[in-house]
Amino acid sequence: MRLHQRASSDGFSLVESSIAVGISVLFLSSVFTMNISAVDSIRGSKESVAASQVLQQRIESLRIANWQEITTASWLATNSLNTSAAGSEVLKNLSETLTLEPYGSANVGNTQLIRDSSGSTTIVSQNAGLLTENAIKAIWTVNYTGAPNDRAISRQIVAILAKGGVAK
Repeated sequence: MRLHQRASSDGFSLVESSIAVGISVLFLSSVFTMNISAVDSIRGSKESVAASQVLQQRIESLRIANWQEITTASWLATNSLNTSAAGSEVLKNLSETLTLEPYGSANVGNTQLIRDSSGSTTIVSQNAGLLTENAIKAIWTVNYTGAPNDRAISRQIVAILAKGGVAK
């Protein structure tokens, strides 16, 4: 004679189910947190690359100009800082500051221009004596708000420009 065994109707208890749900919630929340962190990191990298591109383009615009032009604040304001640099649309609240100082000279005084986030350029200070210098130090700074959490970020590039180029 055969005895039929009853199928077990035992299931998981409420405590076991609650623990399983809790572990699943912890796992999913950590995955979402890592995802948000990765997206912020990627956005920050994209903004950093854009800021580097803006700085490189701005310094190159100084390198191709002649000495008379790069030592004249009004020329810089109307020709170099009058438009946004390519790639700058990624950067929020972008402002740029260009400071030109005598290099290797006892002369003091600098020329400084600021392009604010609205795109208008202001000549803060002007040193007409830069024209007679043999070299100047160009300091270009970009400020913007970026990832994560819209924090203030500043990037800067410094170049030494010589009258007549580096060959003279």
